[in-house]
Amino acid sequence: MARKKKLTTKLAQKILDYFADGFTIREVFLKDDVDITWSNFRNYLIADDLLMLRYQKSKELAVDLKLSELEDKRKILEDKIERGDLDGKAGQNLVNLYKIITASAQWNASKIASKRYGKAAELTIKGDDKQPLNISWSK
Repeated sequence: MARKKKLTTKLAQKILDYFADGFTIREVFLKDDVDITWSNFRNYLIADDLLMLRYQKSKELAVDLKLSELEDKRKILEDKIERGDLDGKAGQNLVNLYKIITASAQWNASKIASKRYGKAAELTIKGDDKQPLNISWSK
């Protein structure tokens, strides 16, 4: 059985930096300079609330980075279309591709930072002793 690697402060920061830069779990733990497995790191996350909070913040930063990259790509595509550098079919294909990529990024963002990016309904309960209970859903 393989020996369990110890998570040092330096290694934890390196891993969190990779996540903040948008690398996936698989990509991070295949890196040569990360000598711990995902399952070991996950156990540290479960046991340490501060590390879990830092991990969540790193994932939120990755979402911000991804959305910013998509905005940059959209602006470049928009500029190419306006200049006439792309024919109609190629331009439409790229627009459709970016729609799919954007929808995927939005879904990921809503799962990682639902209060900031999600479309979650918010429950509002109003009432007191003299008024009937009023429950409504708002978006």
